[in-house]
Amino acid sequence: MILRIFLLLLFFGCVTKSPPRPVVLPSTKNTNPEQNKQTMYSLGYMSEYDIWEFLKDKPSENEVLETFGLPDSVWLDEKESTKFLYYFVQKMQDYNTIEISSKTDSVSGFEWD
Repeated sequence: MILRIFLLLLFFGCVTKSPPRPVVLPSTKNTNPEQNKQTMYSLGYMSEYDIWEFLKDKPSENEVLETFGLPDSVWLDEKESTKFLYYFVQKMQDYNTIEISSKTDSVSGFEWD
């Protein structure tokens, strides 16, 4: 009986949670203008349909940044579970949003007009 209690205490004592990893937000066009480069999107090679098809496949944050470039602004929700990348579309005078899950670092939602 004492052996069982000891083994249970040993087992549960050794199980530890790893510390939460810090959420890293991507740079923006204003904070790192030297990293702002031409992309498929900025060159006009993507139609609205292409954008929708790309985002619905839930690409990683890096793939989003490679395809769209640096966002105009970035926000993190209060639970630190979702990053919101805002891209300003000049011809529409409107922001479009790509939501990135902090847990998976991939697209979890988007609103693109």
